[in-house]
Amino acid sequence: MSDIVRIFETVASEKGYEYHYGKKAALNLLGGSLDADKTYLLHEFTNRKSNYNSSGTAITGITYEGKMFLVKQSNLDQQYFQERGEQDSSKYNVNIEPLLDEFKAIGNMLACSGYEVMQWDNIDVTDALDVNMDGILISYKVKVI
Repeated sequence: MSDIVRIFETVASEKGYEYHYGKKAALNLLGGSLDADKTYLLHEFTNRKSNYNSSGTAITGITYEGKMFLVKQSNLDQQYFQERGEQDSSKYNVNIEPLLDEFKAIGNMLACSGYEVMQWDNIDVTDALDVNMDGILISYKVKVI
């Protein structure tokens, strides 16, 4: 049985993302190493809940719950959508919208790999963390048997 940290690390590697795992305060320390062309999967600590067999004598799986950022380096001067002109160069168009397709692909990859995806939600984020990242914050609940 693979741990969710290793699962998401593998997903990130296969997709060419830079993966980091840790508490939110530690994820804020990435400042000097950011690349504007890279996509980052910043995975916050996860909650692990054991699933037992019907007699309660053995763990049969783990349900993982947590959050992670799927983000790109932000430009603070960039408009969010269309506040000052064309939306072609907006944070939504350039950084957020393409990551929505990636979000869907990762969710489908998990489901097709035999994991039970019980929750797979996201919300847009801009200028997130101290390093100013744009993208989405993913909330997940995944059962691994």
